[in-house]
Amino acid sequence: MKKSIFVLVITLVISLTLFYAHPVNAEVRGVTSDSLKLGLICDMTGPATDIWVPVTDAVKTRVRYLNDQGGVHGRKIKLVVEDDRFSIPIALAAFKKLLHRDKIFALIGASGQGQTYAIIPQVEKEKIPLFAVVADSKYVIPSRRYIFAILPFYSDQVKIFFEYLWKDLKVKNPKIAFLYMDSASSKPLVPLVRKLANEYDASLAEIIIPIAGLDMTSEVLRLKRENPDYILINGYIGNTASVLKAAKGFIFKRPFIVTQYGAADTTIALAKGAAADLMGINCFGSYKDDSPGMKKAREIKERYDPGSGHQGSDYVQGWFLGLLMEEGLKKAGRNLNGETLIQGLENIKGLDTQGVCGTIDLSTTDHKTIEYHRILKANIEKTLFVPVTDWRKAD
Repeated sequence: MKKSIFVLVITLVISLTLFYAHPVNAEVRGVTSDSLKLGLICDMTGPATDIWVPVTDAVKTRVRYLNDQGGVHGRKIKLVVEDDRFSIPIALAAFKKLLHRDKIFALIGASGQGQTYAIIPQVEKEKIPLFAVVADSKYVIPSRRYIFAILPFYSDQVKIFFEYLWKDLKVKNPKIAFLYMDSASSKPLVPLVRKLANEYDASLAEIIIPIAGLDMTSEVLRLKRENPDYILINGYIGNTASVLKAAKGFIFKRPFIVTQYGAADTTIALAKGAAADLMGINCFGSYKDDSPGMKKAREIKERYDPGSGHQGSDYVQGWFLGLLMEEGLKKAGRNLNGETLIQGLENIKGLDTQGVCGTIDLSTTDHKTIEYHRILKANIEKTLFVPVTDWRKAD
């Protein structure tokens, strides 16, 4: 009798152990008992390298730091990086390689919105959580289950530009020039800028600038003929700096306000004195901010890369990516799969990033991570942007 009870108890213990262990040990693509595999598709050799090289550096540094702390729930992160050279076909090939050969668990990327839009159907088919380079509300509000936006929305920044002119600077009936790239990120902005210019009683000139433009002579000559009061640029570091240098060469002095990816300290370094009238809108903290989040980022960067010096806002974006990923993994728990990661991310409420960016709130119906931005002013002596407003949301 005692032997039968003993056997029954042992059998029950083993059964319960197997039952509760099964979710952890069940086969999940890219996940083992002590590791998880994360893919990153970025531009390391194409026209957007000035953005993606520091972003990737920061993600790698954050992953290294997490792994040295023991990982998340005992799992260390293996980061697999693929260069898509800002090309849609190459981005698609990189995604297939990461999925079928590397068997990734989740993905960051791709390098641009056009590239990301191209891989989203496959991401959704394969049910891979994607930290997506999208700035279009249709992808995240209402939410698409596997898509989480990691970019600031240019539409928010355009609204903040108009609100800043009218509410902070109290301008009346100005002429605005909108300089924008012929890219997937700019196309939705053109009708929005026209709409807001009409609502705010502003006249408007529109000028397209090349993504990788170095000589902006013709664009700035046209800009000078239009003679606007304020210039809004949706550009990157290189083409924004080229516009500023050409404007200085033609002795054209006006306030320039650039969106996220031109509002980087590197733009000031390239443009030098031509950046004297440059302002920017950026959703990430400055590397030199005296905030707990940025102090930690600096300390860890210096620990792994001594003497590396100042980093721009693109590095801070990569740091934010690592922070968001870590928070989602923590909330997902030990029983990790795509669905539990999504649930973990959706349970992020009032996340204080301590100055890395604004507060983060996600939900089952809203996968938009970035809501807050600051207006910045270029300091050409210190070669960095300094904030002139606190964090603010677009109306």
